[in-house]
Amino acid sequence: MSSSQPRMREQISALFYFCALGVIFAVLFGGGTRGGFLSDVLLQFVSVPILVVALWRAGTGSLSRGQLYSLLFCAAILAVPLAQLAPLPPSIWIALPGRAILGAPYELINRGLPWAPLSLAPAATWLSVLSLLPTFAIFLGVLQLDYAERRLLSLVALAMGFLSVLLGLTQVAQGPSSPLRFFEYTNAQEAVGFFANRNHFAAMLYTLTLLAAAWTGNNGIAFGLEKNRNKFSTASIVSQLASFCILTVLIGAQVVTRSRAGMILTLGALFGAFLLIRQGQRATNGMRPTWLMVGAASLAAVLSIQFSLYRALDRFAIETAPDARIAFARNTIEAAKTFMPFGAGVGSFVPVYATFEKPRDLMAGGYANHAHDDFLEIWLETGAAGLILILLFVAWLLWRSLQVWRRSYVGGLQIDRFLVRASTLAILLLLFHSIADYPLRTGSMMALFAFLCALLIPPRDDLISDPREAAREARAPRAAPARPRAGATTTAPPRPSEPRPSRQQAAPPRPARPKPVTAWDDEHWPEEWRKMQARTFEGDGSGKAPEPSSEE
Repeated sequence: MSSSQPRMREQISALFYFCALGVIFAVLFGGGTRGGFLSDVLLQFVSVPILVVALWRAGTGSLSRGQLYSLLFCAAILAVPLAQLAPLPPSIWIALPGRAILGAPYELINRGLPWAPLSLAPAATWLSVLSLLPTFAIFLGVLQLDYAERRLLSLVALAMGFLSVLLGLTQVAQGPSSPLRFFEYTNAQEAVGFFANRNHFAAMLYTLTLLAAAWTGNNGIAFGLEKNRNKFSTASIVSQLASFCILTVLIGAQVVTRSRAGMILTLGALFGAFLLIRQGQRATNGMRPTWLMVGAASLAAVLSIQFSLYRALDRFAIETAPDARIAFARNTIEAAKTFMPFGAGVGSFVPVYATFEKPRDLMAGGYANHAHDDFLEIWLETGAAGLILILLFVAWLLWRSLQVWRRSYVGGLQIDRFLVRASTLAILLLLFHSIADYPLRTGSMMALFAFLCALLIPPRDDLISDPREAAREARAPRAAPARPRAGATTTAPPRPSEPRPSRQQAAPPRPARPKPVTAWDDEHWPEEWRKMQARTFEGDGSGKAPEPSSEE
């Protein structure tokens, strides 16, 4: 912008409503684990106008350096599957690693090799490209929102998570034949919400738990400050109760999913939430919002014991095939090495893995739809390009996390700092979960992941969310300085010395302080005004105050 003064945003932009619509549709229709569902088509159709508006906004406005780098990274991600779809001449693609066996059928029928893309499953690669549309739309849209709009969007995500919990509880109450289970292949005994897999529902719950903890901690600190002033507002009380209830519901619903990975990672989310709130309350007057976290976790544990804790513990006692994920990883690594450095093509895991699967690893009545390790699957499908992008993303995430967790970090209001730090924890938990599962293979979780990544990139400097909130936080009392110990001697800091006037140069006379003006009755104020003016004008020789104008 040409002006040096920051621009105040007076109202919510249209882009926010597009992003909110994208988050809502992602939760409602993005719970499938395979591409090609009608719900995926609806989600991709809705994401097209969001992506158009976001790109138009990015093209017409100024972007920061961090935003430009993020756009380049998105372009690099999109370039990988598009490059794999480019047709290549026979002499090139047959010489690529792992493609020699593909020429045998053409030799049997005495036909020449046709032009072919690098991907071994072009149709699946095209579906993978389309599945990225909602993710890019949410990321590019949130990237250009200011702090106030990002806060509102986090509340939209929490509201959709709360709705998913209510749906999941209804599914459990109605049993396996519940009509509210929207996918044919699903976990019929557990709560899945809008998802087909309980593990993905659990991933959304522990992710939103961190966002709810950020709001609970912020509201707890604000409530404590009002308590010091002995002045409470209805908005602070309602927001404190609402955030506490949502946090309790999200923690308790994790047990209903009966997901072992979800329950373990929820413990990590709770530990991170304690660190988050503890880090934020150091700048306050000793408030203890961590007790809110203790209360929410305790209440959720009590409710879980009453209803579903024992069913959840049975999940840890069930004997499962311990070598299934190990076999998936072993065969995937073998296939990935075969197709290095270009990969087999995005979305080609199912047919490629089947050619490397050993007879002893076959599953009766089923097949391996994913590697249950997203990093290995990306390595198989994209080769060296995918590994480089993963390393760049992890390096950026660690660098950005170190920045936002510093005590000197300044970014928006206190709740904005809470949300950014909570996003770093949520992303790390999702990456850990991706080592043993594939939570980011659904449109819903990819959209939520994109939202969290966009929160780590600050908005443009010329956007200030709400000057009234910034002024309110500036007036908030800070921590009192530590009192000196008994017996310790304290010395007052030296005052800055003022230059004394020399003897040759006399000090200028100090201006007389104006006398305070008091309020008079309506009946006597003209006479009092004349007396005051007469005392003021004694030095002009006349001792007479000017008469008031006739216009008065």
